Amino acid sequence: MGAVRAALAIAAKDIVTWARTPAAIAVSLLPPIAFLLIIFIVAGATGRNPVAVVVEDNGPQAQRLVSILEESDAFRVQPATPDEATHLLDTLQVAAAITIPASFDDDYRMHRPDPVQIRINNLNLDFTNDLRRSLPAAITRFYAGQPDNPIMVGVAESDLRPHDVGLVQFELVPILVLLLTLMGVVNGGLATAREFEDLTIKALLLSPISRGTLIAGKILACWVTTMLVAAVVLILSAISGFLRPAGWYWLPALAVTALIALAAAGLGTALGGALRRFSAVSASGINVAIYLFFLSGGIGVAAFLPGWIQAVAHFTPTFYGVDALEAAIFYQSTDNLGRDLAVLLATAAGGLVLGTVSLRRRLVAY
Repeated sequence: MGAVRAALAIAAKDIVTWARTPAAIAVSLLPPIAFLLIIFIVAGATGRNPVAVVVEDNGPQAQRLVSILEESDAFRVQPATPDEATHLLDTLQVAAAITIPASFDDDYRMHRPDPVQIRINNLNLDFTNDLRRSLPAAITRFYAGQPDNPIMVGVAESDLRPHDVGLVQFELVPILVLLLTLMGVVNGGLATAREFEDLTIKALLLSPISRGTLIAGKILACWVTTMLVAAVVLILSAISGFLRPAGWYWLPALAVTALIALAAAGLGTALGGALRRFSAVSASGINVAIYLFFLSGGIGVAAFLPGWIQAVAHFTPTFYGVDALEAAIFYQSTDNLGRDLAVLLATAAGGLVLGTVSLRRRLVAY
C-alpha cells in the first residue's frame, strides 16, 4: 500500500506541474486546435461551390431548373445579370457562371436541343471537376420523372454506411488521436525531463521509494492527465453531437482512447528519460505526432492514399486507433475491432516497456 500511495503522490505532483506549465499546455493543445481551425476553413471553402446563375427565361421549366440548382448540394447559387456574372467570374467571387437561355422553355416543349451554358474558372482541377460533374447531375435530376425524359439511364444508389458523415465531423477523430498522442508524449516528457532539468531527480532517488514506484507514478500521471483532457473533449463533442457513439459502442471508443493514451504515455516517458530536456522532448514529440496524424488519415481516408503510403500507414498504431474510433462513433460497427484492439494493446505494452526501460537505465546511470 505504501508503494501505491507513493506512486499516486508522484502522479498528483506531476499533474499539478503540467497544469502550471503554460508551455506544456500550449504544446499539447495548440497543434490539434490549429488543425481543427484549418478543417473548419477548408470545409467552408469546399462542397457547395459558389456560382452565378443568369436566368434569361421566366418560363416554368427554367424556374424548375433554377430550383434544382438552388437545392443541390453542389452549388451555392447567386442570381446575376450577364454583366454581373462576368464580373463575379473575372474577380474570383464565383467559380462558374451558369446561363439559362431565353429560348429554354420553347426548346424544351419543341424537343429541340436545349443547351445550358456554363463558364468555369478552371484555376483548380478539383473545383473544375466538381462543377463539370455537378451541372449534368442537376440536369439529370431535372428530367427525372418526366414522361418525355430523353435520358434513358437511371441510377440506383446503395450506400455502404447507414448515414453520411460531414467533413468536419469525419476529421475530428484523427484530430482526437493527435491530441491523445501529443498529450501523452508531452506530459510523459515533461514529467520526466523536468526532474533532470531541475535536479529534483536526486531528491526522488534518495527518498524511500523504489525506482519501479517512481516510474509507475510518472507514467500514471501522464496517462491520467491525457484521459482527463480526452474526457472533456469527448463530453463536449457528445453534447454538440459531433462525436456521439450510440449505446454500448461507448465502451470500445473509451477502450481505444485509453490504449492510445497509455502507449503515448510510455513513449513520452521514454523520450523524457532519453533526452532529459523538455524542449527536445516537445520538439520530437510534435514531429512524431504530426507524422502519425497524416499517416492515420488526418487529411483524407487512409485507404484512398497512394499505395506506398498505405503500406507505411499499416505499421503506425494510430491508423488502427482512428479505424476503431470511426467504426464505433460514426457507424456503430465492430468491423476489425478485434484487430485494432490487438494492435493497440501490443503498442501500449511496448510503450510501457520502452518507457520503463529507458527511465530505469537513466536512473541507474544517474
